[in-house]
Amino acid sequence: MTRVRDWPLHLDEVIERYQADVFAWGARDCFTLPMDASAALIGVDRWAVERTYSTKIGAARKLKRLGFADVADAFAAKFEEIPPALAQRGDIGSVADANGAACGVVVLGTLVAGMSPVAGLTFLPRARLVRAFRVA
Repeated sequence: MTRVRDWPLHLDEVIERYQADVFAWGARDCFTLPMDASAALIGVDRWAVERTYSTKIGAARKLKRLGFADVADAFAAKFEEIPPALAQRGDIGSVADANGAACGVVVLGTLVAGMSPVAGLTFLPRARLVRAFRVA
């Protein structure tokens, strides 16, 4: 699958949409941001039917029912895993939160963007990537 024409514009639109709104489990969280970004880049939402949770516990249960330990494992089921150093703008990945749990992010160059329940859209140094996945 290849990236759609004008994908940088589409990626910017996703980031702007998340920046303008607050965190919400199942709608604007650390799983939906990378999935919405990847859908904007390739024109296909690979996890659209799986966004049926509205709490942190619900998200964890959904991942467990699907056989995944965390969001990074879910990404690995749909995207090619690559070394974090090779991730390019628009690729997705995961960082570890304060408790060591994987949080999904979108690579934006030297920064990655992710959703925090407390701060909303958050930008972190790309060096925080633990796992990365090629989009397209």
